[in-house]
Amino acid sequence: MILYYQDYYWRKGKPYGRHSVDPLQPFYSYKIVSDPYHKRYSIEKYRQGVFEKIIYDSIFLDFRHLNPVEQTAWSKEVLKEEQIMKCLLRNQDDRAVILETYYFEGVFCRLCQLSSIHGFLLSNQRMYYQALKDSFNGVILYDSEDRPVMKKTYRTNLETGEFTVLLSEEWNMENVSEGLLNANS
Repeated sequence: MILYYQDYYWRKGKPYGRHSVDPLQPFYSYKIVSDPYHKRYSIEKYRQGVFEKIIYDSIFLDFRHLNPVEQTAWSKEVLKEEQIMKCLLRNQDDRAVILETYYFEGVFCRLCQLSSIHGFLLSNQRMYYQALKDSFNGVILYDSEDRPVMKKTYRTNLETGEFTVLLSEEWNMENVSEGLLNANS
């Protein structure tokens, strides 16, 4: 039986539904689809029972693999560097997998949009700096629906403001509201 959910959250890079519903009842509902072996996940968004869009598909970017161990073999090529910087990421097989677009506020990177090689928005990383009056120094990864996937807190270089030492990494977003993260971060 396929379940539709009123809401969803992220834990360890996997989506989990919250509050199963009849897809015709709420204005929006979400369906989390997985293969029998849980190797691939996707989230579909429905508007009063009618398919609207794919929010996430692990075939393009699997959040479970966004850890330092699995990314050490990836390479980054700068494609364009001006006020907006664009980079191409290649995996260990030298396959072009992700386009990154960086947006800056002065010298501080505030947003990095991750897109598939085809141009589909996959996620956003927002950067926060106490030097810019944010409540912490770090990064929050959001899916394309602006739901938090994970949060990293860093120590920064006092002179440059760049992130240096990873202090904490939080992968359980079950009790975290994206609105609360945006307001307090």
